[in-house]
Amino acid sequence: MREAIWKSMLDADMNARYWKCLVNRYAQRDKVLKIFLAVMASGTVAGWGLWEAIPWLWKTLSSISALTAISLPILNYQKSIEKMALLSGKWGELRIEYEDLWLQVKDTDTSQSLERAFKKFRKIESGLQEKETKLPDDKKLLLRCFEEVKQTRGIN
Repeated sequence: MREAIWKSMLDADMNARYWKCLVNRYAQRDKVLKIFLAVMASGTVAGWGLWEAIPWLWKTLSSISALTAISLPILNYQKSIEKMALLSGKWGELRIEYEDLWLQVKDTDTSQSLERAFKKFRKIESGLQEKETKLPDDKKLLLRCFEEVKQTRGIN
């Protein structure tokens, strides 16, 4: 039981970090695309006099602006960001619960209460993993987060 709680605590810590990193990544992408769209749209309109001399550039910039505007709702970063932020928070809460449980493992020998709590937390994990299936998956980032957890916890 002791080892299972320890591993679950590390897993929850890793997942909280992973989803937080993905939230930051996708929020940054969303912000950059929106700024790009605003600059392109306003630049296209503001430079009409200049664009008469270079019509192909105006047409290209207008096309890029239109394609970006069309792609934003399809990419729907906001919805993904909300889901990932929720997952990050839930995994963070679960990490805290496992840490509290880990302290009980060290201090007491109440195995039945530990088992009940552990099963409860595992059920929560299962629900979170189900929500993760339709979200982006980045193996390199996951490994980086795992290495951060190991370093933070003093594990080689």
